[in-house]
Amino acid sequence: MIKLIRNPKPTQLTDQTVADLVSEYKLNGSNVWSQTYIKLALLELSKEKCCYCECNIKEESKYMEVEHFLPKKYYPDLVVDWDNLLPSCKRCNLNKGEHDPNIEYIINPCIDDPKVHIAMKNYRLKSKDQTGRNTIDVLYLNDTERLVQSRFMIGNNIHESLEKISDNLSEYYQGISTSTRRKNMVINGLKSLLRQGLPQKDYAATVATVIINDDIFYWCKNILIELDFWDDEFSCLENSLLENCLELV
Repeated sequence: MIKLIRNPKPTQLTDQTVADLVSEYKLNGSNVWSQTYIKLALLELSKEKCCYCECNIKEESKYMEVEHFLPKKYYPDLVVDWDNLLPSCKRCNLNKGEHDPNIEYIINPCIDDPKVHIAMKNYRLKSKDQTGRNTIDVLYLNDTERLVQSRFMIGNNIHESLEKISDNLSEYYQGISTSTRRKNMVINGLKSLLRQGLPQKDYAATVATVIINDDIFYWCKNILIELDFWDDEFSCLENSLLENCLELV
């Protein structure tokens, strides 16, 4: 889970439209939030990821569910309130159900910075406070089959990639292979790997956490700095990952 910046509400969601949709919901309980313009705006908000577990909504859950942070059952006036709507996968939406954050608060990724409340250990999320504990438990964010295994596979692939990059860099640094091709393999390979931790990428928090806490990454960085290959793009990518990574405990 990473911090999200809420985009402007859809222009179609005017005050009058909101009032009409709320009235309709109260009258017959219909799915008034299931408007195409609402779903498209929510997909844009999270870059087509679940706001909680960061799975790709289109690839893994096939479709997005409109999550009401404050449940519509208890807060019908907020049924299409833009600030109350989040994009969620079916698994997280089902787990959250009618949980009321006003009673037991959980992380709202559009308001809270998740890394303040949760950390990671062995690809399982660990709470740093009561809000983190509530969030992990309510959303079942340590689902072994769906989430922990996915994080492990991602982390394992990152470690393998970093080892290959460091092997190539070591040979270049020692003068064993100093071809332009070898240099580009190292530079472009590492940049490509860092881009996997950008906010718009699936499981960005896991990717950023693994890379930023790997000693091999910093060995590569120091060598690239010494060779004057560490440029502004590298610095921007690292800073972005630092924003998204979780503390390892």
